[in-house]
Amino acid sequence: MVKFLHTADWHIGRKLQGKDLLEDQQYVMNNLIRKIDETKPDFLIIAGDLYDRSVPSKEATTLLQELLVKINIEYNIPIFAISGNHDSRERLAIGEAWFSKHKFYLHTRLNQAFDKITIEDTDIYLLPYFEPFEAREYFEDATLTTHNSATKRVIDEIYKNIDMSRINILVAHTFVSGGLETDSEREISVGTIENVAVEIFEKFDYVALGHLHNPNSIKEERIKYSGSPMAYSFSEATQTKGMRLVELTKEIYTEEFISLEQKRKLHNISARYEEVFTKEFQQNFDCKKDYFSMELSGLEGVTDPLPRIKEYYPNTLILKQKRNNNSDIEMKLDKEMLTKSPLELIEGFYSEQTGSELTVGQKQVLVNIIDKVNQDETN
Repeated sequence: MVKFLHTADWHIGRKLQGKDLLEDQQYVMNNLIRKIDETKPDFLIIAGDLYDRSVPSKEATTLLQELLVKINIEYNIPIFAISGNHDSRERLAIGEAWFSKHKFYLHTRLNQAFDKITIEDTDIYLLPYFEPFEAREYFEDATLTTHNSATKRVIDEIYKNIDMSRINILVAHTFVSGGLETDSEREISVGTIENVAVEIFEKFDYVALGHLHNPNSIKEERIKYSGSPMAYSFSEATQTKGMRLVELTKEIYTEEFISLEQKRKLHNISARYEEVFTKEFQQNFDCKKDYFSMELSGLEGVTDPLPRIKEYYPNTLILKQKRNNNSDIEMKLDKEMLTKSPLELIEGFYSEQTGSELTVGQKQVLVNIIDKVNQDETN
């Protein structure tokens, strides 16, 4: 029996609508570490996207280092991790040689996927995020043009040497077909051609996936996304965030989703402008603490609603006017949009989202960008 925790998509250094989330991340990740101490797993899996940017800030780098040291060194928990599409392979791979001396196995290159790591009766394969061209070059096969064909080729190569008498675990960062996206996952590619078929992974006893932030993105029994440990967009506001505790043998599989306490909640508000200032409405939220996206009606004649709203809801990150559902009005708006210039459209969108107007400097920057795009298209 092997017992482990599956997590992914930490996105250390993430911002939410420009708001720095480092304090929130530290709070949630400290709760994650407490759960590690309580459950005493044999090891921890991190299925990609440790950072949110390929060039993370100094503060993000410091926080991730502190977290990994605490888990791996202080708690003596082996870590099996891969790079995701947000990570810089080169930055993550620094120190790779001495990481493994402490049972911290971090794979960032495609060729490492074939180097299984053995822990007792379990073999673990770490497949970092990769682009199809990398598989084309590695296998010298020009037909590998999609994520599906490239991933199948990699997995078929792993299957050549897999020992089916042992527990086999794959860690991967990809978009498995049937998955449900939210706004915060940066697209790997456009359309469904890049989806990877779930059947490819059928010989593994467990597949620990990263990339999609909803833990219930797919319904396969032994192929799972852990989801992100906290919400990174307002489309994730209603999702339960956490990680998976898995125990399995070749015959038995049990799994528990462990939710993680959040520092703040995210709320999508749809209401009338004056309604959000009533005590009856406010009693449903932690108004001073939580993050809010507000879509409000009744803004007619209100020249600058955001300052007043922020007196009551300081962490209001999105404010937009609620649209009238009348189809005639919607059609009229669509026709009006066709008569507007790109700059006018951007000005309207900015005003709708922020409740304020573009500055003269911002307008000039946009004019320069639009002119450059027009020149490129002409040429």
